[in-house]
Amino acid sequence: MPEIHEKSLLRYRDTATIQLFSLSAELTTPQQLVLNFIEERSTNGESPPTYREICKRLGYKSPKAAADHVAALERKGLLIRTKRSARGLRSARQQPGIPMVGRIAAGVPRDAFGEIGRRLPFDPGSCGIKDRARAFALEVAGDSMVGRQIFDGDIVILEKEAAPHDGDVVAALIDNESTLKTFVRKGQKTWLRAENPLYPDLIPALDLQVQGVARAVIRLLRK
Repeated sequence: MPEIHEKSLLRYRDTATIQLFSLSAELTTPQQLVLNFIEERSTNGESPPTYREICKRLGYKSPKAAADHVAALERKGLLIRTKRSARGLRSARQQPGIPMVGRIAAGVPRDAFGEIGRRLPFDPGSCGIKDRARAFALEVAGDSMVGRQIFDGDIVILEKEAAPHDGDVVAALIDNESTLKTFVRKGQKTWLRAENPLYPDLIPALDLQVQGVARAVIRLLRK
């Protein structure tokens, strides 16, 4: 896996939370309409809409309906909100760089937790991700992938909706818990392998869903 060293990156520790598995969720029709409206305003050089303006445009009777759809889009990583601002909504798809959506365990699987609102100044095309909308980044927490030169605190650039191959490093949801491991496929069976002998293989009891395939690693140069 290519390794990219950067002396400075955006700080991303002071923002909201998101579940990693929400990255793969599809949009409902109302959510898509709300997102289209927000992006249309931005494209036309207009300020982001308020909840009441969303209601007026889409025919909702209550601002709560607009607020619920906006909250769902935030959870899915498609909207960025500036705190304490009535017009603080921005489409993540129209922002430069790669969205930093959270942290992922490279050890014992657990719920992923993360931060929305910050983006890495990095061109996903430089690591083979042609569709910028498919790129996202996660901070690594743990040491189960040291055999692949992925260490605690590293930032992994991943491509969602990419088909994993045997031996790829992936962010995966295994039995509803997120982890970063090597994807293994033998015949009809798939499982996850740690790259540290202190950790066992992870064989799904119920379900294994790949959330993204790793394409690059960024390591901060700390003093």
